[in-house]
Amino acid sequence: MINEGRLLSRHGFARINSWVTMVLATLLMVAGAVQLVILLTFGKSGYFGQHTILISTIFSISLGILLIILRQFIKPRQIFQLYENGVLVISKPDNKNKFIPFETINDIYRYRTGKYTRKILNTMAFRESSDKPWYKISPNIAHADRLIEVIKNEQLLIRGPQALNTLAQGGAVGFSYLTESKSKIRRFLRGNFLMMNEKKLQLSARTLDSDDGQHIAIGEVHFISGGSNSQTIKLLDMHGRSLFSVAYTSLFSADLFIALIEHMIQNRIPVRG
Repeated sequence: MINEGRLLSRHGFARINSWVTMVLATLLMVAGAVQLVILLTFGKSGYFGQHTILISTIFSISLGILLIILRQFIKPRQIFQLYENGVLVISKPDNKNKFIPFETINDIYRYRTGKYTRKILNTMAFRESSDKPWYKISPNIAHADRLIEVIKNEQLLIRGPQALNTLAQGGAVGFSYLTESKSKIRRFLRGNFLMMNEKKLQLSARTLDSDDGQHIAIGEVHFISGGSNSQTIKLLDMHGRSLFSVAYTSLFSADLFIALIEHMIQNRIPVRG
């Protein structure tokens, strides 16, 4: 039986997004109804006034309906409850619940959406494995930033020591990264990073190997630059030359990757056996 631990917080549809759109839609619909009453009551007073009120009525009601539809569109399909030992994912369409322990979260992907396209990493998706579904935490989730930070830190606390032990035993830790489609039309039609191509990185105590054919000796890596505030993660040699680079927003579990590389630079891992 899964021990969820104590409930820490609930993260549903952000109220500011929910109520603002609903209030605006209601006001517009009421305004349209009032104008319709005026039109029916005083419509014969003049053609120009009647024509203007008719257009205003149609516009107000149409915009109100559009906002109601928009509210349903931006409403998240998944909401979350944060527990001491994991996250409960509640799927709104079918109202099904699934508890995801922190220790089973394998991939974390952070990226930008909306007006923060080139600034803040305001969205996270996470999954248990490559054959499991993604769970998306969007800005429309209440206190999404806190939930994202907790999941990221828990992965570092749990998977970090596990990964270091694997490396010390001569094993490798796998990471996935995304490659963008060369076809802009195909990328537009997909419209979702989850449909883009994934490639693999294999990190061991001695080497970093990629599906692109790159083979980097960890002993030559002396510096790492980049992170969530930078677009590119770079591994540099002792002269500051780039040995390897990958976009932060294309690498799954990028913070774990950075933490492991930093540890390996500061404390070279002696491989046992």
